[in-house]
Amino acid sequence: MLIASALVLFASGAAPAGPAFDWSLSPEKIDSSCKAELARAREKVKAALVKASLPEVGSPVERLVAVETAVAEAEEALTVHGMLGSAESAKVRAAADGCWNLRTAFQVELHADPALFQTATAALAAARSPVDRALALRYVEAGRHGGAALDPKARAELTALLDQIHGLESEFVRALNDDKPAVEVSPEEAASLPASFARTLKKSRRGFLVPVGLDTWELVMKNLRPTGARERFARAFFLIGGPANVERMTRVLALRRKAAQRMGFQSWAEYRLELTSAKTPERALTPARELAAVLLPRAREEIASLAAMKAAAGEPGPFAIWDYSFYQAQKEQTAFAVDPEQVRQYFPVDVVVPAALELFEQLLGLRFEPVKPASAWAPTVTQYALKDAATGALLGYCYLDLQPHEGKMTRPSSATFRVGRALPGGGRVLPLSAVVGNGPSAAKGERPLFTHQGVYELLHELGHLVDAMLSAAPYSSLSGVFTRPDFVEAPSQLMEEWAWDPATLRRLSRHVRTGEPLPAELAARLAGLRRANVGAFWTRQAFLTTYDLELNGPAEVTDPTALYFELWAKMTALPPMAGTIPEASLLPEMGGYDATYYGYLWSRIRAADMLSEFKRAGLTSPQVGLRYRRAVLEPGSTAEPEELIQSFLGRPTRPDAFYESLGLRAAGR
Repeated sequence: MLIASALVLFASGAAPAGPAFDWSLSPEKIDSSCKAELARAREKVKAALVKASLPEVGSPVERLVAVETAVAEAEEALTVHGMLGSAESAKVRAAADGCWNLRTAFQVELHADPALFQTATAALAAARSPVDRALALRYVEAGRHGGAALDPKARAELTALLDQIHGLESEFVRALNDDKPAVEVSPEEAASLPASFARTLKKSRRGFLVPVGLDTWELVMKNLRPTGARERFARAFFLIGGPANVERMTRVLALRRKAAQRMGFQSWAEYRLELTSAKTPERALTPARELAAVLLPRAREEIASLAAMKAAAGEPGPFAIWDYSFYQAQKEQTAFAVDPEQVRQYFPVDVVVPAALELFEQLLGLRFEPVKPASAWAPTVTQYALKDAATGALLGYCYLDLQPHEGKMTRPSSATFRVGRALPGGGRVLPLSAVVGNGPSAAKGERPLFTHQGVYELLHELGHLVDAMLSAAPYSSLSGVFTRPDFVEAPSQLMEEWAWDPATLRRLSRHVRTGEPLPAELAARLAGLRRANVGAFWTRQAFLTTYDLELNGPAEVTDPTALYFELWAKMTALPPMAGTIPEASLLPEMGGYDATYYGYLWSRIRAADMLSEFKRAGLTSPQVGLRYRRAVLEPGSTAEPEELIQSFLGRPTRPDAFYESLGLRAAGR
């Protein structure tokens, strides 16, 4: 709705009509067509692999490409089914989730197929081109990890375990999306919230209901008074998912452990990390340990300073986790003269979104052209044709779905519904990607406003989107979205960096009433906040990395809550919140980042190093941006991350820029 009002800013000629999809699929049709497409894919894969016993009929590479094509065609036929996972209808979302589970089971089945593993192994030995070798290697790795080399009984047991794991993970994620608690606040407490946010609240018998979620956490916890009200909100937040999700996680941990041991690994972490840049849990954990050692004393100083502010304010009780955001915001106002609510007035959604797209256009040589009417799953979704600015070539279609509604992820996330690939006879299947999530809400007749955090989250997700859209890999399996887990966040974390640049902040802003950009002095002070809580932020990241690897480590974990609070007390400066179950809403652990959460830190180190190249030439240098696009984004997963970075930087990656961004001289010092 509000994004659409800004589309005229990008009307540079008529964009080609987007792909025509049937968005009226019933839940029954979603289920039946999903099963039919997967059955068709199975037949095609079987036909390709039958030739494995007839070496004179096609080379191993040709047979593997036939399998790759069959799988890609099935995924493309199910594009709508994936997109409808964000539909407003709960029944449609449930059917789309069911299809997703069937697709995941199909992938598990493929990776366990001995004939496919045999074909991939032969293709790896026979492949002459680097791209074909990369494709074969991915299938060999997937087969090895999927149990294709096991005896039939062991393979069947592993497949059953993996199916159970994926099913429970899917239930966990859906429970998070469906659990939308709210806390009641009095009229006096509601008055402490930003007026534009307070006007969106529903009335209750004794006051108002405040929705509890990631999308409301920042606004509420930075403003809500008194401390007792913040405690109610925080406790509700850290109970999201409920005991059922703790039970699901506990069951998954046991299943993962059993599956890893079935494959000959000591732990799920070892099993997962074999296919990463880090290779081992010990190496993955090293940067987090270094940061924790250096920054925990600083984190304690930061928290002590905030605790003193609470005592001086006369609020009762010791400093607690629910006080952190509130007093951090107070500190930002006093020490940096940055008022989060004042800043928010400069970031209307209908200004930030087109300005962010324009930034990406300049940096990467692109054009985002609006498609009207949009072919999308909801009337509030906006669609763009992504083109190369120099040639006008159509690169794909992308969507922004930021309108809040029940059942969606609370914060924006990027999803690739159709992966780009080359067609065997020439031409290319164009990718379809989207940024989906509950954007900021607003009262009727008002414009929704991003917080500064919301701005850099948007840039982060757009970084994921262009990573998916600009991959020029010939095979779907080698798209950039399928890179190593400890590099997948690097392109998005790189683009997030522009949210800390004063000039870019001014470029992305226009005051909701006056239309003036963010004042230069305020933009500079806002950018200075980056180091305001370095200790608390990065010790929490080190904690999450450690918790993830220990959950999935060799020691059996039967009580993830107890482990959470044990490590929290050792590794962070914030007091724990007894009586809560934070792991019940720990999406990365059950949403695909299990045993690889460390990748956020590894990716950040690489992103900071790549940013140094932009800084040398000027952050908005289109020449450097185009080099980055050609060297890192377009190759996708046809090369390993270190090769991509070296191609862009002209040298191996190093951590210096990351540590300098934290005010540290070097790793571990």
